[in-house]
Amino acid sequence: MKESALERIIFALATRGLDKTDIASYEKAVEKQETLASAPAFQTLDGKATGLLTHVGMMVAGLGLVAPLVAHSDLELGIIITEMAVFLLIAVGCLRCLSTFAGRELTGPDLERRVGRELLVRRELLSLCVRASIIATIVVFALLPFQFLYEAPAK
Repeated sequence: MKESALERIIFALATRGLDKTDIASYEKAVEKQETLASAPAFQTLDGKATGLLTHVGMMVAGLGLVAPLVAHSDLELGIIITEMAVFLLIAVGCLRCLSTFAGRELTGPDLERRVGRELLVRRELLSLCVRASIIATIVVFALLPFQFLYEAPAK
């Protein structure tokens, strides 16, 4: 089957920076990744990061929906925007936890060390994101009723 022009453009963008040797050995590198002893740990972290990313997305959407209802002043709007920004930073952390290995990263003599380091980074980053998400969710839960009930004094 012939590739469309769009598929060729996407392939060129996705493989920029890879030489022909990396592209040719990519399938073997992915197979090697799947056979690593740490592969189940990465899959578990991916699942947890995906769940947290879903929560974060719902919080950002919810804050965006309730902002017009509770923000009666610039200060209240600033609080909601700050809460949304915190959740977006958490989302960036989750996306980093979900980043995949490129084929060129799965070759070389120090593969086990690099994989172990990556696993450590992802675990600790996910742990930080989970704690930050819990705290941010509690803050939103505590502040929203006050913002909804509070009426700013007339100027």
